[in-house]
Amino acid sequence: MLIGFAERDITPPVGKLIPGGFDGKVTTKPARGKLLVTAAAFTSGEESMILVSVDTLSMQVSFADRIRNRISAATGVPFDRIMIVSTHIHTGGATDYQLWLCPPDPEVAALTEEGTVSAAIAAWEARSEGKLGVGKGEEKRYSFCRDIYMKDGTIQMNPSRKHPELMIRPVDTPDYAVNVMRVDDMEGNVRAFLVNYANHPDCHAKNKESFSADFPGALRRNLKRVHGEELKVLFFNGTAGDINCIDWMGNTTDPYYGGTRNAPEAIGLGLASTVLQIDIGIKADVTEPVIGAVSRNIQTERRYKTEEDVAWAREIAKDMASHSVRDRAFATEYLESDDDVKPIIDFEVHTMRLGPWAIVGLPSEIFTDIGRRIKNGSPFEHTVVFELANGTHGYVATDIIHKNKAYETTISKINACTAANTADLIVDAALAQLWELAGREQ
Repeated sequence: MLIGFAERDITPPVGKLIPGGFDGKVTTKPARGKLLVTAAAFTSGEESMILVSVDTLSMQVSFADRIRNRISAATGVPFDRIMIVSTHIHTGGATDYQLWLCPPDPEVAALTEEGTVSAAIAAWEARSEGKLGVGKGEEKRYSFCRDIYMKDGTIQMNPSRKHPELMIRPVDTPDYAVNVMRVDDMEGNVRAFLVNYANHPDCHAKNKESFSADFPGALRRNLKRVHGEELKVLFFNGTAGDINCIDWMGNTTDPYYGGTRNAPEAIGLGLASTVLQIDIGIKADVTEPVIGAVSRNIQTERRYKTEEDVAWAREIAKDMASHSVRDRAFATEYLESDDDVKPIIDFEVHTMRLGPWAIVGLPSEIFTDIGRRIKNGSPFEHTVVFELANGTHGYVATDIIHKNKAYETTISKINACTAANTADLIVDAALAQLWELAGREQ
């Protein structure tokens, strides 16, 4: 088996915008560590695949498609064997599309695109003999469901802690799984870790004055301290649409993990220790893994704003300055035309097999229960789900969230535009493709 890796620095300069909230905050301080693209290329026999982890909040499907096409043209690896995954850091740079009140940044978009293409090609050209192994464990210290059942019968995302007596319990339990793939050279030297773990990399709270790769960056730095700077670390976020690092039901005065606003470093360090503990049990003895892919689009109906939404937006627009940034963002969108928005969404369900790993890549922020259903129905022992793979269509939430009209289902072209049955369509499609990859009937 031939395996290659490469990194590229895509850290924007000071003065560029951070789109990880509802408005674009201008950076005023140097970046807290590098924002990276990290690529891995695999060839076994006649089959090849490329996986890329990109330190960015998200990207449009069209943006990801263009990158995949460029990589395919340069390497000969088929389009459906290339997966581009955003780490979903909320302190990354703007890309090629308007994100709420944050405008696109063509320069940063070009930096991201060129860095991603360059890293993938360099990984392809750097392939040499190697072997891999996988392991899995759990990390329960840092992830919490952010959607809470309230005593008034509603579900609230990130409710106020001023009145904890109004909270009943979280809607779901996080997927605590940490899936690790280690790649060695033929002499047994560690070349890379691929890590899949679900948590929202939005751990800097309101402290977004500089670019940061959040806890995925801290994870990388800590693993490199152990294995050297040449080590490559690819982080792939799991189903974290309803998960973050805030313990809403806890009794700490500061809900961020460890009672500190430096949660990214705490989580990155702790997650690195968990990866290293899992690594003790990994045997990198797979030298000719099965490689395969199945990628198909499902069609789901788009939800549109209502007349009530537009009427609400007109009221907000009368005095925008007196309203929250969230209300201003939604109102601004509701007053825009939907004439160019298609009623049917082509939603790619992208499954790949890399030796022991079965990978499901989904272009959205995916709720925990959706990933759990896929894992429980998969024929593979090691099934990993990557959210924000090959672009985004906003949140894909569960039925209970839709019924309660919680934040993640608030209608928006950016936030949540897929129909309520999209979760079921995704699960059915992913399971059918996984069983197809296994060569068996479901």
